[in-house]
Amino acid sequence: MDDWLRSAPATLQSVRELRNRLAQGLSLFQVSPKDQANWLLCFSELATNSVKHTAPPATRLWLTLKEDETGLSLILEDDGGPQPGLASAPLPDELQEGGYGLALVHQLFAEVHFSRDGDRNRVTLRQQGPVNQLPVLAVIDDDKVMRALLTAYLHEHYRVESYADSHAALLALGKQPPALVLSDIEMEGIDGFGLRQQLMKDPKMKGVPFIFLTGHQDQWTQSRAGALGIDDFLVKPITKQDLLLAVSRVLQRSQQLKSQWGEQLDQRMTSALRPLLPATSIGGYQLALQTRAATVGGGDFLLVKDRVLWLGDVMGHDAEAKFFAHAYAGYLRGLLTAHDLERAPARLLTILSNAVHSDPLLGATLLTTLCIELGNEGRVQWASAGHPAPWLVGPGTIRQVGVTGPLPGLRPDPHFVTNERQLKPGEILLFWTDGLLDSRDAAERQRWESQLKEICLTSGPGLEQLAHRIARWFDERINDAALDDMTLLLVACPGA
Repeated sequence: MDDWLRSAPATLQSVRELRNRLAQGLSLFQVSPKDQANWLLCFSELATNSVKHTAPPATRLWLTLKEDETGLSLILEDDGGPQPGLASAPLPDELQEGGYGLALVHQLFAEVHFSRDGDRNRVTLRQQGPVNQLPVLAVIDDDKVMRALLTAYLHEHYRVESYADSHAALLALGKQPPALVLSDIEMEGIDGFGLRQQLMKDPKMKGVPFIFLTGHQDQWTQSRAGALGIDDFLVKPITKQDLLLAVSRVLQRSQQLKSQWGEQLDQRMTSALRPLLPATSIGGYQLALQTRAATVGGGDFLLVKDRVLWLGDVMGHDAEAKFFAHAYAGYLRGLLTAHDLERAPARLLTILSNAVHSDPLLGATLLTTLCIELGNEGRVQWASAGHPAPWLVGPGTIRQVGVTGPLPGLRPDPHFVTNERQLKPGEILLFWTDGLLDSRDAAERQRWESQLKEICLTSGPGLEQLAHRIARWFDERINDAALDDMTLLLVACPGA
């Protein structure tokens, strides 16, 4: 396949648009949705870094996909100033407050190469091995000549696995579902109707499109076939062109339906995961919450049970991050229910960390999280696992408080510290996810911290007013092109 090339201005809006186009380009190279997530995540991190942190600033981005016998490569170029620090970005044992996307690029790809070519920065990501995996079609027909003919028609565009009878097909398809099934109706033993009925009972095969191919076009045959929920009905003899068109049409329609279902599921997951407070007052505490979701997907969540709050941030800004956020949220709900009497934040984090360390699903991504307990008479306790430490805002003062522990699951014997603060009237604890101040440029982050402190110290009375001011500042700063989530939680105890 020819190289895939795109170019755009170096803006955050263009990063979002290029990301969407890159997803289309990866599909052309037959990259699976699971692998696409890694490519898209790394592109977002690298392109955002080019836009935000080159000096002098980049004005344009160039994106290339190319494939050779060794595998697929992504090349991202920008015309900004040199970035010598990008070549080595190890993943830390404990995360600080500046984000971790660039380190993960090195974790997700075996070959990551940074260079300066003339007036351009260039980063190359390479995936090992061939990626052009053709869709698998299962052809079932007891006529040897017909099987050979159908295979000859299809083999240029698909990988064809043919079966001489339904029994052999059922044994194989139950282990590894194909992209599509093309079956004759009249066969010895289990005929095509029986095959379809058997496959419909297999949960793994329910979403696989199915085409009947037969020499009969009488009304009874067509009606019975239609009652089995097939996707198309082809009559022999059939030309190569008609067969290819039918298969392509059915596969495209199947993909459209899956995409629509995925979008609906994504919307439901977004709604379910959206950080919410059950009330603005819990146990005498006043709380205020502001959230912003990334353009695609997102991994922030907030859970509240009685006086225990979990604030979490899953690595990534895509649908995969949202999936893992959903998985973590479900696990934490169960954890809080199973340990209903346990309120010590450090102990709860230890239980979570041990589960992540031993569970392949939870351990497949990175999570930073805070466990907060709103105690009696203004005594707030919290423990952090790789999460930014909160700020304590008081009359005329603001400072970072507490210590941060290791990432969940990073060690088999984690040690978390329970931080404690006796809130006084007029004091506010400000908790957030790292999207609020996410920058890999130290000077820029320091400038943003100064701006945020100024907002906190100059806002009038009222927790909601302060939360809204910070959210407006965040919106203006990212110019409606957020590539990361942001969740902000303010806690005060007026009656302390």
